[in-house]
Amino acid sequence: MSKETAKKASASKWRGGKQKYSLFSNLRYIGTAVNKIDRSFLPFLFLLTGTSAVIEPMWSFFNRDMVNFVLSEGERERLFFRMVLMILCIVCVMIFNSLANNKIWRKQYRKIVYNFHMMLVRKTFDTDYENLERPETKDKYEKANMGSGNFDLLYQRAADLIGRIFTMLSWGAILCTLSPWLILIIFVPTFFYYEAIKYKIKWFNRNQEKWIPMERKINYVRRASRNFANAKDVRLYNMESWFLKKMKDFAEERLWWYKKQGTLEFKNGFVMLAVVAVRDILSYGFIVFNVVGGKLTAGDFMLYFSSVSAIANSFYRFLDDMANMEWLNVIFSQFREFMDIPDKSNRGKGKPLPEDKFDIRFENVSYSFGGSDEPTLKNLNFTIKTGEKIAVVGNNGAGKTTLVKLICGIYRPTEGEIYVNGTPIREYNRDEYYTLIAAVFQDIRFMPSTIAENIAMSDRYEREDIDFVLSRSGLKEKTDLLPDGADTYLLRSVHDSAIDLSGGEAQKLALARALYKQRRFGSKILLLDEPTSALDPIAEQNMYLEYSKFTENKTSVFISHRLASTQFCDRIFYLKNGEITETGSHRELLEKGGEYAEMFNLQSQYYRDEEIKEKRKEAYADEI
Repeated sequence: MSKETAKKASASKWRGGKQKYSLFSNLRYIGTAVNKIDRSFLPFLFLLTGTSAVIEPMWSFFNRDMVNFVLSEGERERLFFRMVLMILCIVCVMIFNSLANNKIWRKQYRKIVYNFHMMLVRKTFDTDYENLERPETKDKYEKANMGSGNFDLLYQRAADLIGRIFTMLSWGAILCTLSPWLILIIFVPTFFYYEAIKYKIKWFNRNQEKWIPMERKINYVRRASRNFANAKDVRLYNMESWFLKKMKDFAEERLWWYKKQGTLEFKNGFVMLAVVAVRDILSYGFIVFNVVGGKLTAGDFMLYFSSVSAIANSFYRFLDDMANMEWLNVIFSQFREFMDIPDKSNRGKGKPLPEDKFDIRFENVSYSFGGSDEPTLKNLNFTIKTGEKIAVVGNNGAGKTTLVKLICGIYRPTEGEIYVNGTPIREYNRDEYYTLIAAVFQDIRFMPSTIAENIAMSDRYEREDIDFVLSRSGLKEKTDLLPDGADTYLLRSVHDSAIDLSGGEAQKLALARALYKQRRFGSKILLLDEPTSALDPIAEQNMYLEYSKFTENKTSVFISHRLASTQFCDRIFYLKNGEITETGSHRELLEKGGEYAEMFNLQSQYYRDEEIKEKRKEAYADEI
């Protein structure tokens, strides 16, 4: 965004709707969540607020009596008794205040903040996968992450408001004994202070939608630049300047808004300073006038003088808390908006899962990514029989991975229906349905844990099952060479004694993970998205031989660009522009002479050329 565009955006009228969650609703939500974590937190919070509110007025009364006692302006014995009693009360209140403060901020606060962050993490892990792919969801997450750490501020502000009301009533009662006009002198200018704060907060809420996407871009570049996996590309392709330029461009966009915010803060601060100056001149002048007229003792002067400052500051804080609660309410509402993102998947009681038969049927299925006018998949109709092996091939962007994700249930059809054994998959409980699926996708991720735990996705596993899938996936050759075998840690960036796997080894581990789920938990459908793209042809051939044995009588679908590996499959789906244009076995499609045959012949020619080159090299070596 250019500066001129940003200025126009800033000048445009805000059309924000009504706040989705009221302040009372958010306080009740937080209170319910906090009570589930620690029931003593809120009582101690209000105890802390209450004790903090009364300490200052008590000290003011003590100071008044002490001055009068020193100057002998009153009955000294009575003043001494009141001072001793006041000190005892202050000590008791301060003890309770210290206990509450220790209980909240040292023992409970971090625990509760952690739990609110975990609520966010659990929602991120649990929500429908499609939600996480939408840019608006990512924006909501950025806002929610900020809101998750502000739960305490919202509740603390509410508790402070109650304490400040009590404090203001106390100071107000003291000042009214001198003159009720003092209250008006103090409060009227302060409303201008409040309006200045409200204007600032409204400006922030009105414009934050403009800089949230910028922060998302900055965070992405920051994460990418710190990712050790990108280190090779950064050096080989001289990406350092590119990263720095992108960060500079995004930062400049964001800094433009920081400058506008700084200008607003300066203007607001000037207004607030002027309000405070007018208040002090009028209120303190009134008290000095009464002292000069002989109407007040030295102790009374100290009491009223401190009361003016205290009630004004309490009122400022009260208005500041009110205005900030509006802002915090917006911030925490954004946390709730993310938490309340609806899921379309069935999370309740679902239809019983099939046990023996697992026919998969697509009926008029189309799928479009959110906001896209052109569907990725168009009106698919086919049936995969139980135990059938299906290969899905086609050019990049044909929709192969999307097809697999639809079978997995992590995508839902835009149109049409997907059935497993005649039951729409949306009628199965989502988590129960996932137990039927063992899948391997192109983007493979590992945890900083052992190889065995990365296969089992748990620290509890059967060693026999781990050894079995290591052998079937072809990874056992690697683990046999390691001193700790399958107990070797992964990710050298986390553990000093860990190893990093090559691309091919990572694919073998991902396949072992899918095979483990099939063997251990009885998954009936195996889905493989480019499971051997990083393997050499011999390793690929061996893996598919093992794969063919292991998946006997099991339904399986896999995506591959190497068409030589599709020969063991029962049927092949050739995808083009989101449609299945050819279906049949490898031999049938070759005899048909269509696009599949053309693609296969092109790849075969490449392998034949490579074979000829190898033979020529061998012949040349023999001649030498």
